Amino acid sequence: MPFLCLLPLFTYSSAFTIRDPTTIREPHGVCKKHSSFFVASPVYQRDFELLIQAATSSSNGYALGGDFAGLAATFDPGDGSFIPIPEHLVPEALLDWGQEPKCLEVLVSEDFNGDALERSTITVLPDTGCSIDNLETIKVLDEIDLSTEWGKDTKVVGLQYQSEREDEIRLETIFGMRNGHRMRVALDLVPSETVFAIQSPMVIALERRTSSVSSGGTIADGGGLDGRTVSMLLGEDLRKSKTFAEEMPLEENFESNGINHVSLPGGVSLAYGWLTDDDWVVQVGHIQDGVRRVVSRHFTTLDGEEVDFNVESWEEEVDLIDVDAELK
Repeated sequence: MPFLCLLPLFTYSSAFTIRDPTTIREPHGVCKKHSSFFVASPVYQRDFELLIQAATSSSNGYALGGDFAGLAATFDPGDGSFIPIPEHLVPEALLDWGQEPKCLEVLVSEDFNGDALERSTITVLPDTGCSIDNLETIKVLDEIDLSTEWGKDTKVVGLQYQSEREDEIRLETIFGMRNGHRMRVALDLVPSETVFAIQSPMVIALERRTSSVSSGGTIADGGGLDGRTVSMLLGEDLRKSKTFAEEMPLEENFESNGINHVSLPGGVSLAYGWLTDDDWVVQVGHIQDGVRRVVSRHFTTLDGEEVDFNVESWEEEVDLIDVDAELK
């Protein structure tokens, strides 16, 4: 059973108390996104890439802080099935031609402010034609309490904080990868003394670092964000016609001893269920270069309403093709 051998590299434990984050949602612009990428000249792109490499060369796979550009897709945590982008966000022309995108493009800025992580997430909405010169975006500002953060100084980070709903917490696991890329997995959980429920959908985002210093999410301020800029920020690897969301999962789904094992695209794995009558576990894994890194969260129900919380991590070798070989 690949997930449930406990070989911890790091452990964090505490009573589980989380403060509310501050969230602000701001629509921007008057148009929407492109269906095909607006590509700049090869010379300009090369110079742009050199600037990004110079700005991020010292990040060393660290999974938090700075600016990122990436692709985000949603999946059902129950069986790993893909959940399409809501039709009201996709232009009718793309739906008619069967060209709706699998992922939404996201521009993320992160900065540390004491014990909080200030994150700006700009989601670029799909569109076609001339609208790519003035893209419509949705901007979300989050202030995430880091009092329960685990792994700040590692290439694997676990965040646990209050979701938008009062009865849910968000579990976010971030795996630092080669060449400034990272895989970010977010799912919402309803904890209780007797029932733990993972809410659908879960979000998986493959992102690459574009700056080691946060811009504060100002790139779309005042409108005018264009498809060429987004395309260059994503970089050649993420601009490929086949996104990570269209890859086949590396393993089969199965259930063993009450633990559900779900395999998802991008080398992501999920396992969850009751280990004992009062110990519920959820484990998020990511495979790269034949090694699976796992972040395991244990919730132990106590008397009253308190839930004890523990995080640990390990690595294990797997005999699988490297899902990220093309990023080398």
